[in-house]
Amino acid sequence: MRHKESEHMKLFYFVGGPVEGQQDAFFRRLAEVGGSPPGWRLYPHVGQDGRALHLVEASGEEEIDAHLAQFGPIYERGPIVEVVPRPG
Repeated sequence: MRHKESEHMKLFYFVGGPVEGQQDAFFRRLAEVGGSPPGWRLYPHVGQDGRALHLVEASGEEEIDAHLAQFGPIYERGPIVEVVPRPG
């Protein structure tokens, strides 16, 4: 999903990953859709539980949900939280 240059980008984070037992199906589907969108940074958990912290530059939560909808029931995530930069 490409960003329009005129849109104000926001920064969000969430924790997510493939549903247990669906890792292979998830990574196949991820390759089919062209990987993670631009502006997505993933930090896998050290414990290798399949989860990762996602830092996402997007115009809004709807953009994140639209990408994740491509994975249907094989992916799960926690709440999406907007990060507000500190002044100064």
